[in-house]
Amino acid sequence: MDAARAAAGKVVFDAQCAACHASPRTGTRIPLAEVGTDPGRLDTWDKASAIEANRVVAAMGITRKGLVEEDLPGYKIPFLDGIWLRAPYLHNGAVPTLRDLLEPVDRRPRVFWRGYDVYDPTKVGFVTEGDEAKRVGTRMDVAEKGSGNQGHEFGTGLPAADKDALVEYLKTL
Repeated sequence: MDAARAAAGKVVFDAQCAACHASPRTGTRIPLAEVGTDPGRLDTWDKASAIEANRVVAAMGITRKGLVEEDLPGYKIPFLDGIWLRAPYLHNGAVPTLRDLLEPVDRRPRVFWRGYDVYDPTKVGFVTEGDEAKRVGTRMDVAEKGSGNQGHEFGTGLPAADKDALVEYLKTL
């Protein structure tokens, strides 16, 4: 890790990311319209689904806190601790690395291989290309329904040096 670059990245994080990822908003739902990500996952889960899942679990005799029985307006803003190890990114895993997440949608990878466990310390995520990634992984094509990599455009307009510094800082979380 480059400590000086990470320190510069913290400044970028505080200015660009902390309002959601290091604030009272963290862990709350961000409306889909605000984050702009693929709605596919939300389309598969609603109040009726949660009620039915809770009913099945209770009928099995399992005691637990039930699933939230309401329609969900968006995705939860994640805490970023350990974010360097939680690739791929977005709620549906449609962006392979943190560095890719900081690029505009049209410059993010469109097809890659998920599931290979070799860490990419530069882009922060896992290696998603090459023969071994193909052999071990599962093909991800963002053109498939529910697999879109759009949204979360936050930070995409930063200069490359700021993006690189931000990624270096995120490695420290």
